Amino acid sequence: MDSFTLFLTLRPDRPLDGGAVDALGSALRPQDDELRVWREDGPGLLRVSTEADAEGLEAALELAHVLGADVLARCPGTLLEVSALGDDDSLVWRAMP
Repeated sequence: MDSFTLFLTLRPDRPLDGGAVDALGSALRPQDDELRVWREDGPGLLRVSTEADAEGLEAALELAHVLGADVLARCPGTLLEVSALGDDDSLVWRAMP
């Protein structure tokens, strides 16, 4: 298995303050030491990243979609982009081209 970086971009339905972002990170995957959750104040976007092992790039992108569904279950909004990044290549899904 190879290691991949999973990366998500979401637009929450409501603005999140720092406490809400921290709470989301703590509740999402408490056992995941690689999980990072942060917000961008200007455009109001939420970013999430972590590391995961997968059989290939397509499988890693599927894991990123699962992570996206987990985030949306706790933080309603719109999933804008899901990415899987490997050492040599990346695969990206976008809600809009």
